[in-house]
Amino acid sequence: MKNYLAIVGGLATAVSMFLPFVSLGGLSASGMDAGGVAYLWIGCGAAMAVCGFLGKKPLNILILILGLAVAGMAIKYKMDAGEATGMGIWIMLAGGVLGVVGAGMGLMKKSA
Repeated sequence: MKNYLAIVGGLATAVSMFLPFVSLGGLSASGMDAGGVAYLWIGCGAAMAVCGFLGKKPLNILILILGLAVAGMAIKYKMDAGEATGMGIWIMLAGGVLGVVGAGMGLMKKSA
């Protein structure tokens, strides 16, 4: 069965890279302005979404690891940005948390 929380979390993580990460006054910077690291997080989000779509129970472990990595980096980015935190960081954090919750639910589900 498909893991819809992991799919939504992965897509949210990928989309967050295009949203403002830091906004101060009239200026903002997206995750894509950080360089090649944004492609890593887009890849992590895509992998979470694909694994959630496949819905295999062992893939939930990979979703859990990727979700924890995404959520952890979002918290780090939030601490670095301080008061200038933009919407992209919050969406990235939500994507990581959705991936972790979806993976946890998938791991606890009884197999058919």
